[in-house]
Amino acid sequence: MKHIQILLVVIVVLVTALFFYSKYTFDDVGVTYSPDFHQAVHEIHPVMKTSVPKIKVIKDPTLFHPGPRTKYPPRQNMGECPPLYGRVLIFVAFVKSSMETHYKVAQESLQCYLKGTNYTVVMVDLDNDERVKAECGKNKQLFFKKHCAAAAYLRDADWMLVLDADTGIANPNHCVEEWIDNRVDIIFYERFFNWEIASGNYIVRNTMFAKNFLQKWGDWEFTQPSNWNGADNGVLQIHILKTVIPYATQEIKNCDKYWHNSTGYDTYMAYVTCCKLALGATRLWPGKVRIYRRAHGWVRDGFLTTDRFCDRDFMFHGWKNNEVGAKGWESPFPKNINVTLCGKGMDGWVYRPFKNTTCDRIRESLGNFERSSGRSYPKEGRVIPHLAEPDVGECFPTCDDDI
Repeated sequence: MKHIQILLVVIVVLVTALFFYSKYTFDDVGVTYSPDFHQAVHEIHPVMKTSVPKIKVIKDPTLFHPGPRTKYPPRQNMGECPPLYGRVLIFVAFVKSSMETHYKVAQESLQCYLKGTNYTVVMVDLDNDERVKAECGKNKQLFFKKHCAAAAYLRDADWMLVLDADTGIANPNHCVEEWIDNRVDIIFYERFFNWEIASGNYIVRNTMFAKNFLQKWGDWEFTQPSNWNGADNGVLQIHILKTVIPYATQEIKNCDKYWHNSTGYDTYMAYVTCCKLALGATRLWPGKVRIYRRAHGWVRDGFLTTDRFCDRDFMFHGWKNNEVGAKGWESPFPKNINVTLCGKGMDGWVYRPFKNTTCDRIRESLGNFERSSGRSYPKEGRVIPHLAEPDVGECFPTCDDDI
């Protein structure tokens, strides 16, 4: 009798197993994953006759690395610059009195370059331009008015290259688009000798974010500290910091303190150091800003290499003379460019011997200057904010609440 009972139990178990196997085969199992940061919850259920709806995953671009940049092909042999990013406008703001006495060499080089491309240039007299009067009349300081004016003209382009009037073309065998990064809306670069994010030259996309950034930058004229503050260049450091890391409230407060306490260039550099350390090694914030490393943007200061350039160089900043050779200035050109000779190819471009050199020699010169500028960096600027200023002492326990 005992053996019969055991046999009956075995039969019941086998029948039950066969029933469930026929009802829930492996092919008929739907597995739903509910993602969490630390675990995945798996639910096994029979698949109904209706299809299982697909889960749509939406990626916030600010939370994911945007992937590789869509690079523009380098210009070859002074060839065309195809408008792969749409219309590129070159914007030059100036004041008439300074333009007449300082920037002839730079502007002649720009005019020569434009004759070999299809770019449009707009020369904006900040004192007399009608659009600037209408939209930026409240700005009285020229540096801030320039950024307001750039916002006003942004609607005329897909991308806009904003240039200081003392920025000239050293090597015309480049297209502006080579430095456009379509993962962001505004592109800056660092000045070589002091690590500041430069304010004079930048590339901006026609978006609401970019327009608002420029307008707010212009509005800083009315809230900037009254001490030695670096003007629009000083504003730019903290304006970017607040824009790309708005939750870094204590770091912003610490840097702002250095800024308001600066009494001259040396103490101002403590503020620049603070902002640079707060931004960290990140140079790209998708949908917002990119900052090119020193000497890697479309423009650098010409004096770093006594106006020598290599194939990778494009523009030089700091050409403030009307005549080549004035005040001992040794430009790349033996004399002023004759714009009437410019056109296709290298027509009109005449250089001094040895000014067009190899990138190895330029790298050597930049390396020497880098070491020198590091050694001569102001002692007052050599600060470590997270050691010298509060980190959690003022904001605990809510320091991270805005993240």
